[in-house]
Amino acid sequence: MLAGIFRYLLLMLPAMMTLSLQAAFRTVPLVQEVKSLQVIVDGDFMKLPVINLDGTSQLEVSFDYLSDEQQWLSYRLLHCNAEWEEDGFDALEFADGFMPVRIEDVKPSFNTFVPYYHYFIKFPNEDLQLKASGNYALLIHQEGDEDEVVAVATFSVSEQSTFVKGEVSANTDVDFRKSHQQLSLELSWTQSKLPYLDANNELRVFVQQNRRNETRREVGTPSRIEAGKAVYEHSPNLIFDAGNNYRRFEFTDERYASFGVDKVDFDNQLYRVKLRTGKARAEGQYVYDKDQKGRFLIHALRVDDVATEADYFKAVFTLALPGSADVFLSGDFTYGQHSDDFRMEYDAATSTYRKEVLLKQGVYNYMYVAGDSPARIEGNYHETENEYDVYVYYHPNGARYDRLLGIAKIE
Repeated sequence: MLAGIFRYLLLMLPAMMTLSLQAAFRTVPLVQEVKSLQVIVDGDFMKLPVINLDGTSQLEVSFDYLSDEQQWLSYRLLHCNAEWEEDGFDALEFADGFMPVRIEDVKPSFNTFVPYYHYFIKFPNEDLQLKASGNYALLIHQEGDEDEVVAVATFSVSEQSTFVKGEVSANTDVDFRKSHQQLSLELSWTQSKLPYLDANNELRVFVQQNRRNETRREVGTPSRIEAGKAVYEHSPNLIFDAGNNYRRFEFTDERYASFGVDKVDFDNQLYRVKLRTGKARAEGQYVYDKDQKGRFLIHALRVDDVATEADYFKAVFTLALPGSADVFLSGDFTYGQHSDDFRMEYDAATSTYRKEVLLKQGVYNYMYVAGDSPARIEGNYHETENEYDVYVYYHPNGARYDRLLGIAKIE
């Protein structure tokens, strides 16, 4: 089965490969029919995809399958190490229940121009509960054929046994109030619960900015260790490009051109929403805006059930920029993919990049990325309000898997 999964990842998601050439799992659709894939905790789309081992939080995985006919789909779980690679930890040891599990909560779209079926998984559930912390990949596949994986949803399970505090400063080791931000972290734990924890050799701390996989890095060893405490300061891996606010638009009512939208047309049984033409922001001054750190929220007005009654539309992105590099769209709706699905096409006659993307009604954040970084187009401004996600893993000598002791979201 794993050979089939890795074949999908290798063909479709080269950015998901680690230096070890083993596939690192990420939340992503693997077929064109799967859209609007989301991993949400306790109904809050701004929360990290992390649930508690004690069962006090609920994971929700949802997506649409564009089709006139229902697909019979199932899912199973894999346990992953801190690098999100499958670690071989046996399912009998990390879960109670039998896999695969059929997805029973399936509803057809209603009164939409684009037909689809909406799939919804709540987890843990009566079919499956977890017994171990760490990282997990939920593999969604055609029923009866575990090689036919249509989507991957990743999440973590935390023991909540370590506490993380942190600060973000524009006064960094490389510049002062210019283009970078630097973190300092303090981890603490109850020594009676973890009496033999060796912070130098058994803790692994990872940080990422705004849930962007390409920014994820391991911090390294602590700069200072005290009783039940580890401090991380002045590490190069705690210095990040400051970036800029995400651009925003919303399409929740087909009757109006709302925020970030220039024009709405109806063409060939599909709404086409032309967004306002973007310009490079790298050479200007910082302008404050309250964004959602790249996330998207499915939402539509005047419907009873947004999951099945929100329609799909073509979002037309346009960027005024002389053509000299590959430009991609970036945001949670792109799932970190630098693929042709999100590569913008350059029009030399108008000196603009353009791309149409099929999206579901809602509120979206996005950026433009040239090459591997948004900095050239979006700029780096120390005032930017970023979100830094901290994951603390524990792998004592002789352990079979990476435990997740705790997480934090620092802003």
